[in-house]
Amino acid sequence: MPKTIVVVASLDTKGREVAYIKGLIEQWGHRAFLIDVGVQDEPLIPPDLTRVEVARAGGVSWEAIKDKEKRVRIEAMAKGAAVMATSLYAEGRLDGLLSLGGAQNTTIGTTAMKALPIGVPKVMVSTVASGQRTFEPLVGTKDVLLLHSVADLAGINMVTEVVLKNAVAAIVGMAEHAGRSLSPREGRPAIGATMLGVTNDGVTEAVRLLENNGFEVVTFHANGVGGRAMEELIRQGLIRATMDLTLHEITAELFGGYCTGAIGRLNAAAEAGIPQVVAPGAADVIDYTESSLNMLPDWARRKYIYQHPTILHLKLHPHEMAQVAEVIAERLNRSRGPVRVLLPLRGFCQAGFPGGPLFDPAVDLVLLETFRQKLRPGIDLLEVEANINEPAFARAAAKAMLELLS
Repeated sequence: MPKTIVVVASLDTKGREVAYIKGLIEQWGHRAFLIDVGVQDEPLIPPDLTRVEVARAGGVSWEAIKDKEKRVRIEAMAKGAAVMATSLYAEGRLDGLLSLGGAQNTTIGTTAMKALPIGVPKVMVSTVASGQRTFEPLVGTKDVLLLHSVADLAGINMVTEVVLKNAVAAIVGMAEHAGRSLSPREGRPAIGATMLGVTNDGVTEAVRLLENNGFEVVTFHANGVGGRAMEELIRQGLIRATMDLTLHEITAELFGGYCTGAIGRLNAAAEAGIPQVVAPGAADVIDYTESSLNMLPDWARRKYIYQHPTILHLKLHPHEMAQVAEVIAERLNRSRGPVRVLLPLRGFCQAGFPGGPLFDPAVDLVLLETFRQKLRPGIDLLEVEANINEPAFARAAAKAMLELLS
């Protein structure tokens, strides 16, 4: 069955390249639907949706913004493209979204892509998908495929021809052979878990034990994006229980560092009233790159390790640990569902075991005492005589999860 590939591009500057893409899509038996998001001149080829219609979808008229600064026009096109993409998808008229261009088109195209569900094919051919770039604004929590154009997208030549052909092959292949949006599976609820490299062993073993009991577990990397993605899926009803064993993103929320970005962790599960098993994995450390250590003037007086050639894990001070523990307790206390908190007494991360380079019982004890004082009645606090990465802790976490689910 023919698929509809929606192409979002500035047809005033990328008309030739889009015409080439359109020809390939049709040559391979599918339909191309062109959305013009150009903000300067008239389109070089006719679109299926004009920039006037895109602007209107974004809540403004093209006449009202056409003479305003370029930033205003780009923002309007991005908002309108996102609205049009979701509308076309809801109507069954979008099987994949392809975009191409430089910084302007990449911003607009990926804004539309991030409005679509996980699983819907999304390919962005971009001149800025390399070098000293940050991909958070472009990808966020969605499955956007960024393909570096290598050469500027200015005509069809020996480089752009092969890159664009690969891009079309990728989006067509996704639409033909996959392209299913994320949806709940029948049967038992999906469980969300969180981990980092420093909590990997314990979380992986706990996940294995749950899977052996027939549950599907989706593990998220708690690096500022993974936790945020899990929270979104909880709110969408796709994650129905959490084994949230790595709360490092809450520490990053309070004190900054490399893993910032997941604001309000634990709130989604609290609001949804789903079962939660929680542990303070890596909540006792902050991580900073070497280049950003000047933002932490006392870093050399802290216990620290190099977790990565350019990223340091630094132990919190006791008063900072108290802040983290209070935030965790406050958010858990608002939970409408069952909650069980596990405290690994031999350390919250790989290097926090007794005698390890990040071992500091004074800091760890602050968290324990704060939990004892601040967690409301009805939330079970289970102390486990193990490091978070030891099998005994994994067994306790899996057991707690199974008991709540039963």
